[in-house]
Amino acid sequence: MQVHTNSVEALAFFKDGRRIITASMDKTLRIWDVEKRAFIGERFEGHCDIVMSVTISPDDRRIASSGEDNTIIIWDVKSKQMVFKPLVEHTRRVSSVCFSPDGERLASGSWDGRVIIRDAETGAVLSTLEGQGSVLCVTFSPDGLKLACGGPRGTIWVWCTDNAELLFNIDAHDGWVNSVVWSPDGQQLVSASDDKTIKFWDSLNGFQIGLPCTGHTDIICSLAISSDDSFIATASQDTTVRLWSTKSHLQIGQALSHTAYVECVAISPSGELLASGDSDGKIRLWSIENILSAIFGLDSSHHFYFAHRSKRKLARNLYVEALSDANKVRTISIFVSTFVTMFVGY
Repeated sequence: MQVHTNSVEALAFFKDGRRIITASMDKTLRIWDVEKRAFIGERFEGHCDIVMSVTISPDDRRIASSGEDNTIIIWDVKSKQMVFKPLVEHTRRVSSVCFSPDGERLASGSWDGRVIIRDAETGAVLSTLEGQGSVLCVTFSPDGLKLACGGPRGTIWVWCTDNAELLFNIDAHDGWVNSVVWSPDGQQLVSASDDKTIKFWDSLNGFQIGLPCTGHTDIICSLAISSDDSFIATASQDTTVRLWSTKSHLQIGQALSHTAYVECVAISPSGELLASGDSDGKIRLWSIENILSAIFGLDSSHHFYFAHRSKRKLARNLYVEALSDANKVRTISIFVSTFVTMFVGY
């Protein structure tokens, strides 16, 4: 679906799951009705350069956007008007904005090396976190007590939001950290990078958990995690979106293809839909149920039991349980393939 005249740089689902907000290189934002496949109202216009990031308040009443014009704009969803004038404290492009879980604060990360936390109602600056380089992404922990940020040197910083103390940093990747998310329980961080990998971290000490997810063949631009913590989705300049198990770190199903760089990805609050935006200004919607169902197209008796059981769970929307059985199917498949490879010429 063509939603912008230029690249879709960011998108997010409203909490009701029926609407999506998109931010674009064409300097505008738009709200899209998921069911009707139609725009809702006119464009949000106010930025004078590329809109790089967008976030929605927990009550769905406000939107915050940021961009290459060094500004942050807070919008009223109903009127599509600015709540107040653009916020201009940053001196370079503002690459990321994020509301706190309670909606009372707004964090922004900029190429000027600073993270600024504001009162979301008034726009007043509450605290400033001085990083050690450009900030590419920011995200509050589920309890709002911590803030994680990613940078261009492969580093993740984790701050305490109460006193602006840097708790620790992680030498995470061999390239830019373009996206970081918290697991719903706050116990893990997940990061995606220019180095084509996704990695999992213990949020208490920064230690790596398990092996990286590998499979993308180009820069990973965006990362999202399901609300039930069962899977993540990644968007890449290899023109694909991929799903990964948060338990096994293995890819789920086949890559989902675009015809252009995929710049952003989001998962609906219910976990039923996946949305992705690309550099041609298009978004695509994917059914998670259809993606998971496609995994079970195998007719081997080795997979029958778990595939059958998982299909039944999938029909009841028990996604976590269905995914657990899907991982068993995949494990059996890998084992059988490895066994055949080892002994085929014996």
